[in-house]
Amino acid sequence: MTIPAQRSEGGGPSRRFGQRFGPRKPRGGQHASARPPVASIQQVFTLIAIVNGLVLLYLVIAAVQLLMVPGSRSAEIYVSLILTLLLVILAIISYQIIARRIILPIARLVREASAIESDDMSSLLTIRSNDEISRLAQAFNMVLTKMRQALIAGEASNQQLLEANRQIESSINYAGLLQRSILPDRQLQETFGKDYFILWLPRDTVGGDYYIFHSEGGHCLAGVADCAGHGVSGAMMTMLARAGIDRSIMEVGITSPAAILSCTDTAMRTLLHGARMSKSIATSMDIGLVRLDFEARTLRFSGAKISLYWSDGQTMHMLRGDHRAICDQRVGSYTDHDIPLQPDCTYYLTTDGLLDQSGGDNGFSLGSHQFKQWLIGLARQPLEQQRQALADALEQFRGSHPQRDDITILSFRFS
Repeated sequence: MTIPAQRSEGGGPSRRFGQRFGPRKPRGGQHASARPPVASIQQVFTLIAIVNGLVLLYLVIAAVQLLMVPGSRSAEIYVSLILTLLLVILAIISYQIIARRIILPIARLVREASAIESDDMSSLLTIRSNDEISRLAQAFNMVLTKMRQALIAGEASNQQLLEANRQIESSINYAGLLQRSILPDRQLQETFGKDYFILWLPRDTVGGDYYIFHSEGGHCLAGVADCAGHGVSGAMMTMLARAGIDRSIMEVGITSPAAILSCTDTAMRTLLHGARMSKSIATSMDIGLVRLDFEARTLRFSGAKISLYWSDGQTMHMLRGDHRAICDQRVGSYTDHDIPLQPDCTYYLTTDGLLDQSGGDNGFSLGSHQFKQWLIGLARQPLEQQRQALADALEQFRGSHPQRDDITILSFRFS
């Protein structure tokens, strides 16, 4: 039993059916109207019938003229005339049979197929007998019905996928709000005022990068971290890493960033012991921490694969972080580095998402050298202007290349 599909408005199944199974564009970029006209089967058959009729008419006229000639063999001429008339009758009958059983049914099928091709999804080809053409039309109807049913089922599946995608997107957006809520923007604003900026660019709505801030009296701890992965998996790692760092700060305080890194490494290894048994799951974390003593005007830095940069607009300096990430395959050791806080310098911590970003004319990574050149040119500017300038420079460098990883830059100045 075949069920003709319902018409639909807008972008429903009928519209898609017409777009998918409509006439194909001619090859070579030529428009269909540019093709030379081709005679239809009905026109060719009519032309042949006319030519045959003229020939038979000529034979009849010739036979009649022979009968009018004196002394002609009348019996043979009458036989020829009768046979010619018989051919005329057979030709007329053949024409009627072929026209009614072949030519007209084919023309009707062409018209109905053209209507279906023009998005008429409410009808099928008409079947009026049980001959070969009707069986061909019946087979076409079966294929057409199955295609319509498949399109309707596909449309239903597409709606289900759209709804599932909407729910996933809503959940990820909510996760992004939750991740944003743990970031210490308010504490940074209260401590540094206008003398800091954060450029936080997750590759997806949520990401594996985050930044840290803790304050105790005249001292504070700030830093950036890059957990393995990005998207939802990276965001889940940031929650675990944040808990591990908070616990480490409670145990060892903020006096030594290196001690915090070592304690966090131990805590994360214990927490992720089961996950680390599977080598297919990445659980490492790059992190750079600075402890600022505003009274003594000193900075203490320790990093796990993240370095500290600072510049006065003329020279560029860098303290390289230690080579082992937190929760790496091998246990690393971390070192504190003390330097004076200079009021004419701007300090920067960045995750490797910026340095590894592809772009430029050749699609190479940005690299630390190009990043240092940017910082020298920006170090004297107000921090908010630096943030916008770095964002614009990154966008221009990236061009048409996609963002490869989460990007986070923390910058501050002592005044």
